[in-house]
Amino acid sequence: MLGFKKAEGSGLPVASTEAVARLQSFLDEVAHLELSDTQREWYQVEVAAMLDGSEILMHEVQPLTGAALLFMNNGVVLAEPCCRGLRQYPRHLLHLFVEDFRGTLSPDGDGLLYRVELFSISPAEEQLCWLHECREEHDIPAAQRSTARWMRWLNQA
Repeated sequence: MLGFKKAEGSGLPVASTEAVARLQSFLDEVAHLELSDTQREWYQVEVAAMLDGSEILMHEVQPLTGAALLFMNNGVVLAEPCCRGLRQYPRHLLHLFVEDFRGTLSPDGDGLLYRVELFSISPAEEQLCWLHECREEHDIPAAQRSTARWMRWLNQA
């Protein structure tokens, strides 16, 4: 298990080498997205500063919107470059639903085959709703891999 070391004399935690590498991996991934210069700078300067010393266990990025979900020990952080918003959700308020519509019709009749949703119990305007929606069979394994990662994270002691 990775942890933090105490900085000499400061009493503040310092991220482990592995944690710094995961933060850099996240920043590298968002740097390659098709974002505006302002949004890219927000991630590279503002978000990086706000996450300094925090340990990211894993992350997911939505390439179309540039939004990112950062998994940490006690919750997730949602970063949204469109509105320069950063929100943290405690682990105990998160739920995971998986719906498999293969062999049946999705309720909306929109061709949806598979949906995975990680969401929070929060006021409507503050809710987390991170989705993988698959309309093609070949997209389902990636959604299932995310489900497995989320499930492991949610069930950590």
